[in-house]
Amino acid sequence: MVDPARSTTENPIGPPSPQLATQAQLALSANRLPGGGVDVQGLAASVERVRQENPQAAGWVEAEIDRNLTPVERGELARALEGGSATPPTPANDAGPDPVQLGLDLTQLALDITGIIEPTPFSDGSNTIISAGRAIGSLFSGDFGDAGGHALNGVLSAAGILPYLGDAAKAGKVGKWAQTISDSVAAVVANPALRGALEPALRQVKNAVDAIPRGAIDALPASARDALNRMKGQLDEFFGASARQADEGLYTGTVRGQSVSLRGIDSVPVNYVKRDRVEYAALRKDFDSTVRGDFLRDLAGDPAKVDALRRAGLDQAAIDRIATGRVPQGWQVHHKLPLDDGGTNSFDNLVLIRNDPHHIALTNAQRTLVGDLTVGQSRQVDFPIPRGFVYPPAP
Repeated sequence: MVDPARSTTENPIGPPSPQLATQAQLALSANRLPGGGVDVQGLAASVERVRQENPQAAGWVEAEIDRNLTPVERGELARALEGGSATPPTPANDAGPDPVQLGLDLTQLALDITGIIEPTPFSDGSNTIISAGRAIGSLFSGDFGDAGGHALNGVLSAAGILPYLGDAAKAGKVGKWAQTISDSVAAVVANPALRGALEPALRQVKNAVDAIPRGAIDALPASARDALNRMKGQLDEFFGASARQADEGLYTGTVRGQSVSLRGIDSVPVNYVKRDRVEYAALRKDFDSTVRGDFLRDLAGDPAKVDALRRAGLDQAAIDRIATGRVPQGWQVHHKLPLDDGGTNSFDNLVLIRNDPHHIALTNAQRTLVGDLTVGQSRQVDFPIPRGFVYPPAP
């Protein structure tokens, strides 16, 4: 999506600063969905704000955001930033890949891989039956080339029921597996609407690949071994960021001397630097006079955010109060990264948070981690940052 050095000629070549990495994590945190993944349109708006507020650092921040997204999410974000929808419709004259056929390809691929290490004939037998059915279907549709290919796969799978001969037969198929995975991932990236149809089958393949003992992979011919390793890399990349985002983010805080467990809290590495008091006071004045109210009105003005507020347990009276720029009873508007450090009044750095025990726990954490610093002093800490724009996302 980005070239880290593209923003200006003054942008340094080298790793981004911890502050820029934190800014990226705040943008991701603000747009994480409770069930995993990200709100791509919201993340695109966050990236645009970074571009406007800090153009010199925008390239680094975008690169860090990219690093935490799946390939599909990267494609969706790139399209959203280019002005298109996150999930563009397939052109009418281009039917695109057939998700049913791709799903069957992936299912048979998983059965093939399982059959390498499975001592029973279940995988090979199942694969033979599927291939036979696909060959018959292709014959009836007049696609004789596909019919022959499926018939050959069926023969190879049937041969795979026999020990040794089966492994040798499958080794001849392995070279095609990595291409099947690459094609499937590319199809989902190009058309995210296919995700629901293909992701379960891709997960099945990943589970099969992960179950192969290292010794069994090492015993394969070099070409087959390399293909499996390429597949593993592609699948780890496809699912890796989603797995990180789906993590519960469990954080243990302290409220009135008692431990409390908070879910959906990211521990973000921060080089916390105690801010100059004059600068801090100016930012706090802006927040108290205008920013807090603007943030609340922004929440109430977005139907999707209003739905999230309702799911968080806020009733219509509370939402009406939010629409006037006032904080509902029992809640606070919280700076994820404090103004006391490098935090800003950007909406990405704000969250409407229930006061007790959630806001109290995070405020106590700040005091414990950095409460003893004086102006100009710094400390590297893992700072607790709640996800989303309302926390907790459910009562």
